[in-house]
Amino acid sequence: MAKALLGHRVVRDERLVLEAARLRNRVRDLEDLVEHLKHDNDRLRADVVPDVSRITEPVAEPVG
Repeated sequence: MAKALLGHRVVRDERLVLEAARLRNRVRDLEDLVEHLKHDNDRLRADVVPDVSRITEPVAEPVG
């Protein structure tokens, strides 16, 4: 009977609560960083794609 009663007792450890809050904040920060890096990556990828309207065919010059 004593084991059953002790098993239902909730012990709140402040260290664990603080650690869980710190980890939640760190995960949120890392998720924000991932979104920022994805945005930067997309922007850089768009800058690398050539603008086909500016591409010209090489013109052969006459020999002579």
